[in-house]
Amino acid sequence: MRRVLFLTPAYPPFTGGGEHYASTLATHLAQAGTAVTVITSHASREQDFWRGVSRPSAWEQHGQIPVLRLPIRPFPAGWQGLLAYRKLMVLISAWPGAQSRLLARMARRIPPIHGLQNALAELPPEFDLVHGFNISWEWPLWAGWQWAQQHRLPFVATPFMHFGTGKDRVARNTTMDHQRRLLVAADGVLALTDREKAGLVRMGVAAARITVVGGGVGTPPPIGNTEQVQQQHQLGAPYALFIGRASYEKGAIHAAQAILSLRQQDVNMSLGLIGQPAPEFVRFYGRLSPIEQQWIRPLGILRDEEKHTLLAGAVVLLLPSRTDSFGIVLLEAWAHGVPVIGALAGGIPAVIDHEQNGLLVPFADVPALSAAIHRLYRDRKMAFDLGANGRAKVQRVFTWEQVTKQTLHRYQTLWEGRT
Repeated sequence: MRRVLFLTPAYPPFTGGGEHYASTLATHLAQAGTAVTVITSHASREQDFWRGVSRPSAWEQHGQIPVLRLPIRPFPAGWQGLLAYRKLMVLISAWPGAQSRLLARMARRIPPIHGLQNALAELPPEFDLVHGFNISWEWPLWAGWQWAQQHRLPFVATPFMHFGTGKDRVARNTTMDHQRRLLVAADGVLALTDREKAGLVRMGVAAARITVVGGGVGTPPPIGNTEQVQQQHQLGAPYALFIGRASYEKGAIHAAQAILSLRQQDVNMSLGLIGQPAPEFVRFYGRLSPIEQQWIRPLGILRDEEKHTLLAGAVVLLLPSRTDSFGIVLLEAWAHGVPVIGALAGGIPAVIDHEQNGLLVPFADVPALSAAIHRLYRDRKMAFDLGANGRAKVQRVFTWEQVTKQTLHRYQTLWEGRT
């Protein structure tokens, strides 16, 4: 049996899309006969990356997967300190010449997982491949690459690249000198979309080393009573849903502004936001009037059953984000036959086929987003057709069986190349 080591900055119960992706892939690989071990942090929410988690290192069993969780040091000056530190890294990357060595030392705080190198050093040399995830929080991925080099093992990266609109600052956080060097040196890079692959090639990653594996979605859990869950969360119908970190970059504020604009046009719509609120969204929400707060409902993190119950009853799912390399929530909406609206940014346009299974609007264009929502609100046949086409695409293209098959094919190619 082949053994694969996963390194990821966080892992469920952390609710991020990248963490769900790594966990689901690990489970499917194990079911296909590949033993997977995971090294990650104790983070259960994004704030833990700068506030820290002091729990000691501990092994646990996550289904078939053994998981080692490590503590996180608090970041000096918290969130603001992390932002300033990251901006400094971007500036250093723009200096003339190669800055990888300095940036790699600085990356040990992104996030500041304590004892990661010691944990790797104590592992028995029984793995056949190392697989790292998420270049936005690159320390686990970087440490895994170094360990793979030390033990002469093939290294595969799933970076979840954030290329934004191609004209903004988002890409700078994932295309710094040390990040580019790591991806160029990786034996294999797994991209989620053709757009991500094209961006990686522009960075200098050899096209032959890139495999587009896509994303997948499983069978949704049984849904409950939508009206009952709505009432519980004081969410008026009809409603749109946003799922993900409620931040500016994810488009949560633009989604709220679009719904408020529609309310001013006497369009009876509410917005539910499922996920952790970012500081800027908390400030935005605090400035709303009590009446506006009744229309815009931050719901926090919900149980999967509650999330899918609300999703099944939504008019539309909104993901007007410029920081999504794929957008698993799009597939979750389509699994329920719900239409989607996304931004013309990142990997989203490679998932949504405009006017076939969803609508695309420019990032931060609130009038365009508002008009798209209104269009689906008015034209229920169009909304139904887009959702039905999305469901068909999920069944045809976006399955975890396909993702696992493509991933194992890349693994096998590397193993055969080293025998």
